[in-house]
Amino acid sequence: MRRWQQMAAILLGALALGRMAVAGGPDGPPPGGPDGPWRHGPPPLGDVLERHADELGLDAYTRAKIRDIAETSREEEQPLATQLRALHAAMHQLLQSDAPKLDDVMHQADEIGAQETQLRKHQLRTLLEIRALLTPEQRQKLVQIFEAKRARWHAREGGPPPDAPPPPINAP
Repeated sequence: MRRWQQMAAILLGALALGRMAVAGGPDGPPPGGPDGPWRHGPPPLGDVLERHADELGLDAYTRAKIRDIAETSREEEQPLATQLRALHAAMHQLLQSDAPKLDDVMHQADEIGAQETQLRKHQLRTLLEIRALLTPEQRQKLVQIFEAKRARWHAREGGPPPDAPPPPINAP
């Protein structure tokens, strides 16, 4: 699964969990410039909420609080993303050699995995912190916004939405 798909699934999953508890592609530039951690995924939740603030009924206080959380998160996330890019560059360097040592490559893969996990956990903490500011109705509306964006993206790409049934085996 691609990184953006993982993040979209995490975001939607976390929002859906909150929705169940109550009920019983990317717009804009990535944070930190073109090499930011979101370059291949959805925009940060704070940006989505800012764009849809009126639709969600967010008051000025909540908007300001979300902006503060998002800005702090971006500042904290930047060194994590920079370190992850450095680890990927080191892996690329290892794999460019004529005979990379298996142990070295596996160790680097472990380092990359650990850094990606740290970055994802940071993003989830931010998501939960922002989510806590929303009412159940706002969270439900946000899920609908994400689902609509996802459907539009799949329509542009010419593929079926991810929840569509598989085509019949005998299909041409």
